[in-house]
Amino acid sequence: MAKNKKQSGNIIRLSRSARLNSTIIIFSIILIYVVASVIISFMKEPITTYKVGSSNINSNITCTGIALRNEIEITCSKSGYMIYFVHDGDKVKKNSPVCTVDETGNIISAIKATGESDDGNGLFTQSDYASIRSTIDTYKASYSDVSFSNLYNFKSEVESKVMELSSEVMMQQINAGGTKVSSTLQTIKSTESGVITYYTDGYEKKTPETLSEDDFNKNNYKKVSLKSGDILDTGSTVFKIVSDENWNIVCQVTEEQAKVLQAEDKLRFTINDSPNEVSTTFSILPRDNSYFVVLPLKKYMVDFIDERFLNIEIILNKFEGLKVPNSALQEKEVYKIPKDMINESEKSATKSVTVRRFEKSKDDASQTDASGDSKNQKVNLIVYKTDDAYYYVDEETFEDTDQIISKDNSNTTPVLSLERANLTGVYLANTGVAEFIEVSIVKTQDEFSILNSDENLKEFDNIVLDASQVSVNQTLY
Repeated sequence: MAKNKKQSGNIIRLSRSARLNSTIIIFSIILIYVVASVIISFMKEPITTYKVGSSNINSNITCTGIALRNEIEITCSKSGYMIYFVHDGDKVKKNSPVCTVDETGNIISAIKATGESDDGNGLFTQSDYASIRSTIDTYKASYSDVSFSNLYNFKSEVESKVMELSSEVMMQQINAGGTKVSSTLQTIKSTESGVITYYTDGYEKKTPETLSEDDFNKNNYKKVSLKSGDILDTGSTVFKIVSDENWNIVCQVTEEQAKVLQAEDKLRFTINDSPNEVSTTFSILPRDNSYFVVLPLKKYMVDFIDERFLNIEIILNKFEGLKVPNSALQEKEVYKIPKDMINESEKSATKSVTVRRFEKSKDDASQTDASGDSKNQKVNLIVYKTDDAYYYVDEETFEDTDQIISKDNSNTTPVLSLERANLTGVYLANTGVAEFIEVSIVKTQDEFSILNSDENLKEFDNIVLDASQVSVNQTLY
């Protein structure tokens, strides 16, 4: 009984108020910690990640080209109404009849009178009307507000089509009129064999060397179509002959684009969005504020005989790889440590060195000289890259006063004497920790870069969107 009393005497009973105060203190500490954590989390700028995807950058150069040909202008010696009977783009032999000049206008008047009469519908056949409708439908199908300027080319095409059909009708009228009608006509023949075209624009005598930057301004361009029924004065151009297939396309490019092209031996390009690629040698002519790229060709001239301005796309390299924002890229300075200085574990991939580390004095926490007490310490390395001679390791692993001890303990190497290198990389965020990995940039364009996909980074990896927000091994979430 006495023993039980003794045990009861060792128990200290707290009053109700003391127990309550202890509970309040513990709860207050927890509450303060939670509130502080919430405040700190709100004060921190949120870390945004980006999911890596594959993509490509097309470095093709799109520009306007001017077609320059060997164009021979043929003029008339008498004034009158023009009547053409060779289609635009047709090939003719030397001394072949191309058109006639109706001095009196009798043939033109006869056709107009027929067109205004009840028999006017008989001038063109159903096939002729279908051909004109086809030209109009083609333009309507490809029309857009962006390409409104093509309206003038469309107008020329329709006029050319009507001219072809009208010429056939005029020839019928000439043949029906006999000798009396023929005596008032002047026949004009081709002076060379070649391709016939019916328009003038002032570019006939231009060469790549005489072109100017103003010549590429389409707002100043004026194309005059020549068609049957036009009245031309003596000495006016009635048609043109392109005597051979040799022609040039001259494109205007910037200085930066010209530098890129200079590295090429030949250029591949397309004309007017054609799926067919053309390859040729080229030359570059400097101008005041730009450069002219001259593309000599020996075929396809007839396909673009009625066009002066061409849409050219010069095909260069297509860069494929992983697409990342430029904000995710980070330059990092690292140490290059010779491989023969590093200890490698046979059981793991861990790389380490032994360093002599000096303790900083309490009086000067910023001490950087190797003085005071020291001790040898094993340091595990963060390796970002390796080559035949070096490991590229994180410099933050070391202190400035550290000295690396050789494997045989025969000598030491100050860390600050090591060679340094800059690596470009991103912070991998797959595990919630910012892990720096090196990447290779293939091509940069605007706000994104294409990276080599055969390295550490893979498609669908998460990386830190803004690399400036984090540091190595920082906890992200």
